[in-house]
Amino acid sequence: MLQSNKIASLQLFLGKEKTNYYIAQNEKMKKDNINEIKPDRLLAQKRDYFLGNVLLHDISKKIEAKDQKVYFVVFKNGARTKLHYHEGGQALFVTGEKGILDLYTKYSSGCGKVKIRLNSKSELEAGDMVYIPKYRLHWHGALKKSNFSHIAFNSFTKKGKEARTIWYESDFTSYGTKIV
Repeated sequence: MLQSNKIASLQLFLGKEKTNYYIAQNEKMKKDNINEIKPDRLLAQKRDYFLGNVLLHDISKKIEAKDQKVYFVVFKNGARTKLHYHEGGQALFVTGEKGILDLYTKYSSGCGKVKIRLNSKSELEAGDMVYIPKYRLHWHGALKKSNFSHIAFNSFTKKGKEARTIWYESDFTSYGTKIV
């Protein structure tokens, strides 16, 4: 019975039901639809961390998440993130169209600069799920001339604090310079 409650909760979270609330482990929970959430104007300062047109929605407050940050991100016309890593792990759930995730190995660093090597390249499409371990350099976004969207779950640290994201300017082939 508990398993079916979890599945029903996920279906409602994804907006497949039209009720105002859903039940998860016998608690009444607030429900919203990601397609109706407007971009968060307070996140405008994060635009420096993206290449191209990106709509960033912080849905953590909407779903009352207390132990992680949750974002709905839409990458328009080939947009993508800059090179970065998270101090907590990150799970991506692809919600629309096709995108890409590149993972890098850092093999030398000093004074805010790192030498990088592409480790793996994965094309993503609606329905795909990936987990990126903490401290793993990566970028993700839309394929050229395409749109792409995902929900990102950014884990908090073991101390229950919001994990930082460390951003880099990069040529995506050989180096990265930390953005201060």
